[in-house]
Amino acid sequence: MKHKIIALLIVFPTLLTAAWGQTPQNSGSQFFFNPYLYNSGFVGINNQTELNLLYKRQWINFRDAPSTMGLNLQMPTNDRVVLGFNLLSDSWLLLQNTSFTGTFGYVVPIDKKQTLRFGLSGGLGVKKLKLTAEELNTNDPAIINAASSQNYINGNFGFVYTNDRFRFGIALTELFNSDPYEKETFNDFSISNLKNRLFSVSYRFNLDLFGNYGLEPYVLYHQSADGLQDSWEAASVFYYKNSLWSGVSYRQNGGLGLFFGLNHNQRFAFSYRYEFPSFKSEGLSMSSHELQMSLKLGKKADD
Repeated sequence: MKHKIIALLIVFPTLLTAAWGQTPQNSGSQFFFNPYLYNSGFVGINNQTELNLLYKRQWINFRDAPSTMGLNLQMPTNDRVVLGFNLLSDSWLLLQNTSFTGTFGYVVPIDKKQTLRFGLSGGLGVKKLKLTAEELNTNDPAIINAASSQNYINGNFGFVYTNDRFRFGIALTELFNSDPYEKETFNDFSISNLKNRLFSVSYRFNLDLFGNYGLEPYVLYHQSADGLQDSWEAASVFYYKNSLWSGVSYRQNGGLGLFFGLNHNQRFAFSYRYEFPSFKSEGLSMSSHELQMSLKLGKKADD
């Protein structure tokens, strides 16, 4: 059975990319909590050093279903320069993909409320198959070639405009053509056509004079180079004193999601999201769980 799966991994890499690509939405589905995962221009948006953790498990009732684990560190060095580091590990069936990127962010103040933010990320990734020693003990060249680790380079660029509680972002999510799922091109480090883009817009409304209650709707639009995987996502988050929040979201190629979270003493925060099966799943249980946590370190850069 596993040899058949290996054959699928070799012969149908595009099928894997469509089902489980290294796209921003696979790195998390709670844009409001850590937008740096989507757009490198958001690095250090909270003006404070922070450590974030991510765990996401899709298709709960399926064995070896897609899962993602991640860790990122964001460090404002001053009021202009921000550094970020992001580690992601994805797993699906026998395939494991791990990537590490570093980010250089720069903030351009326009006035007290408006800023332009830029982020450039680059790094390396490794794709490999998870096989047992017995499975590796073979003379089959297809299995031997597939089992070897394959390195690739990745990178992205992000731009963000902020005006008080309004945020608008554009991200070029793939700067290189290197494809870890395509044997012939995974070592091709040429510049991509830059048609893989992510657009985001959000605004936080204060619902009372004291700012204790807030409502933040946001919309994301993912644009793919081939035009076949274009999709949108929308959500609305209700806040109470920046300490509690809850909301609802919907992904065009996913399903309806509910999330809630809390912020303890402005130091530790977590947010949990449950996504129901898509309306197109025809009765299959393809729900997912996602947990994100954040630990704030030190004082804010503007304090």
